[in-house]
Amino acid sequence: MGKEIPTGVKVISVVYYVFAAIAVIASIFLFSGASTINSILGSIPIIGILGALGSGLFIFGAIVCLIFGTLSFFIGRGLWKAKKWARIIVIVFSVIGVLIGLASLAKISFGGIVQLAISGTIGGYLIFSKKVKGAFK
Repeated sequence: MGKEIPTGVKVISVVYYVFAAIAVIASIFLFSGASTINSILGSIPIIGILGALGSGLFIFGAIVCLIFGTLSFFIGRGLWKAKKWARIIVIVFSVIGVLIGLASLAKISFGGIVQLAISGTIGGYLIFSKKVKGAFK
């Protein structure tokens, strides 16, 4: 058949698929919320101009979520199929996550510690595991 993909890589791939689904759902809610915000704020004479601004922010957020959702889907698919580019992208994202986690440690935030642990574990696994290296050759 093909290369044997390590279970850890499959788990990371599924996490990217789940994030992609959540981002697309959030995008749908933001798109639908844009029209609601516009109609609610637009009906108030004094702050009617804010309806367009609020609506624009919702649409911008929806587009960003849609872009990240699409990117996450393709990264998850790339990991599942052992594409080298997907591994490199996830390693880069993990390094960025570690740096953000380290910066958050200055504030001693629990979220920063969690981010540091998760990003460090994923990055370390994809960089140093011999099985992973073999699967992505």
